[in-house]
Amino acid sequence: AAGRTDAGVHAVAQVAHFKTESDIPSVGIMKGVNSLLPDDIAIVAAEDVSLDFHSRKDAKSKRYLYRILLCDQRMPLFAERVWHLNGGLDLAAMKDASGCLIGINDYESFRAAGCSSGHAIREITSIEFSSSKEDWQTGGQGELIEITFEGTGFVRHMIRNIVGTLIEVGRGKIDANEVSRILDEKNRQVAGICAPACGLYLVAVCY
Repeated sequence: AAGRTDAGVHAVAQVAHFKTESDIPSVGIMKGVNSLLPDDIAIVAAEDVSLDFHSRKDAKSKRYLYRILLCDQRMPLFAERVWHLNGGLDLAAMKDASGCLIGINDYESFRAAGCSSGHAIREITSIEFSSSKEDWQTGGQGELIEITFEGTGFVRHMIRNIVGTLIEVGRGKIDANEVSRILDEKNRQVAGICAPACGLYLVAVCY
């Protein structure tokens, strides 16, 4: 597969490859496998590729989306699909804080303690924010915030730890200017909390 997702993380564009000597057309394989899969997973497309194609090694970039719902009431339609928070967030401060995270950096402060990668040097090419109070699912009672990350690769829990840190900026617990120092310290203990897996989505793998 193009990447590993933690338990609870959603994937709407995961890519995987395998080799076979079967004469069954790729669409037929897709239909056959889908008939055996549980209800919470499905293959949405299948095609023949060159023998040297590798879903992970050939990926040029990946795009992830993190969804946050700000609402003081329960929203059953969002259960296990967002990070549900009460109160407000200073989005402007969060955007300012995220600027220093774009580029090639050592993200040691934002990776899981048990991460098996040899190092945490990665490249984030963009971090974008959007918010909406008009989503039909909220009935106008909440605000849906989405943070989109694109980069060449991410270490374990990197995005979730960044989001958790940005949330603490948005709540005034961490100053926006402190995020640059947190990045430079290369110490997980100085960064914010790890955001829950349920708000994270793998939305694109680019080749």
